[in-house]
Amino acid sequence: MQDDFSDDQLPLRQVRAYSYVRMSTRKQLRGDSLRRQLERSKAFADEHSLLLDDSLQDLGVSAWKGRNFKTGALGRFLTMIENGQIPKGSYLLIESLDRLSREAVPDALTLFMAIINAGIIIVTLGEDRQIYSRSGLNGDWTKLIIGLAVMSRGHEESQTKSERIRAVAKRKREQAREGKGHLTSITPAWIDAERIEASRYAFTLNHHAETVRAIYEMAARGLGATAIARKLNADGVPAFKSKDGWYQSIIKALLSRSDVIGTFQPHSMQDGKRVPDGDPIPDYFPAAIDKDLFLRVQAMRSNPGQPGRKGNTFANLFTGLCHCTHCGGPMTMKMSRVKGNENGRYLVCANYVRGHRCKNGRRHFRYEPFEAAVLDHVKELNLAESLAARRCGVDNEETDDRVAALKLDLDAIMRKEQRLLAALEDGDSSITTIVDLLKQRQQQRHEIERQLQHVAKEKASHQAWHAGPALETDHVGRLREAWERTANVDSRYLLRAEAHAAIRELISDIGFDTETTGVTVVIANGIVVFQFIDGKLAFRALPIAFTA
Repeated sequence: MQDDFSDDQLPLRQVRAYSYVRMSTRKQLRGDSLRRQLERSKAFADEHSLLLDDSLQDLGVSAWKGRNFKTGALGRFLTMIENGQIPKGSYLLIESLDRLSREAVPDALTLFMAIINAGIIIVTLGEDRQIYSRSGLNGDWTKLIIGLAVMSRGHEESQTKSERIRAVAKRKREQAREGKGHLTSITPAWIDAERIEASRYAFTLNHHAETVRAIYEMAARGLGATAIARKLNADGVPAFKSKDGWYQSIIKALLSRSDVIGTFQPHSMQDGKRVPDGDPIPDYFPAAIDKDLFLRVQAMRSNPGQPGRKGNTFANLFTGLCHCTHCGGPMTMKMSRVKGNENGRYLVCANYVRGHRCKNGRRHFRYEPFEAAVLDHVKELNLAESLAARRCGVDNEETDDRVAALKLDLDAIMRKEQRLLAALEDGDSSITTIVDLLKQRQQQRHEIERQLQHVAKEKASHQAWHAGPALETDHVGRLREAWERTANVDSRYLLRAEAHAAIRELISDIGFDTETTGVTVVIANGIVVFQFIDGKLAFRALPIAFTA
């Protein structure tokens, strides 16, 4: 290697030099770039008696957008300089300044000067072969001008490459929306991809699709993510990828994914983050489940009971429905001995227990007699539901589907607004155009929110009037018989969880009154009202509007 460096810049013996190697593509890794950069650094260090540290390597990390100093080895090097772990007078050996940064010149120059001002000497070992130090730049700006030219060239190359990649990706997305191609061979676990030609694949469902359907059917019956995971693990159903079985988090994520109905959401990288890019593409994949099942599960998940697993046996079938009539607060279950009774489960006002907002909800209501009384009269509850459905002709499932569909539309509009705001910040397009589009999206969002409010009011008036398969005559009664016959804890939990989902479809509210000792069960938002006292049905009432 020819020594083109001036003698007055030769370092003292045993000064440490840090070789910084960066390559952003796999092609460079397979080629000669890594060996070339390391050999040049070693040759320079040997010639000038430097102790070489070649651990600074950002392999497969781009300097575009500054990723290498934000999250890579260069960032750790800068932190070590700030912490005093790297002394002044140390050397940073790089092939070219564009290995250091490919950001816009002002940003690249800021990084460059931060290193120089910290007392570090930058040496480029490529074609320009320059030494940059604070003392060397004083009075001689020629080297800095050369450095600025290299920075500018590197940024322009990356900018051009980025624009070409974005244009190709945009065209691919357009073709995918037109059904003329596919964006990637990467598919969900329940779909296999076979390449037909460039950018075209044949997608087919595999054996995991049955598992997806089973998971959604269990969710539609009211089972939570934890219960579903336990069921799948107990039955030995293989997980998609993990060899360690099913986890609650996997089930939760699956229950919110629209690709189960064939919808594909393109993504792109922005500031190192993967974000949605454009509208979702419907019917991109074969659907693992039908849309009705998907929307029904989304509607149930948008109106959950109290979160979390309900004990080992799903202790409270009415969780999320019970409140104190005195303060409106929730009822909590506790184990207690009251007035000489043996230990048992009781429902008591949570606010009264913690001494907040409620002074009258002192009574402890025995849970077991209340549950038995409601289940004993479940046929009557179902008859009341049938009366309400006949009188009012409201399809609750259809309402839930409308809510779920509107929420999907709202989510899509909000993503569009976020992309427009990001474009406004980046200045990628005309500000006037972006603002006009943003106003249109906001108007669309307001209209969807208005429709959601209208449907929500409609649902509140007719909640659970039509219940579908989960509320067929005496369905809850049959579930009760099943869990009373089984000694298996997991089976009992699953049966009671399904009954809980059915009960939530039917019962709107349960009020506990300490003064009257009565428990009022409201069916279908007031279509029929039952009252239980001491575990026995006291009366049943229909509103005046329905007694004619």
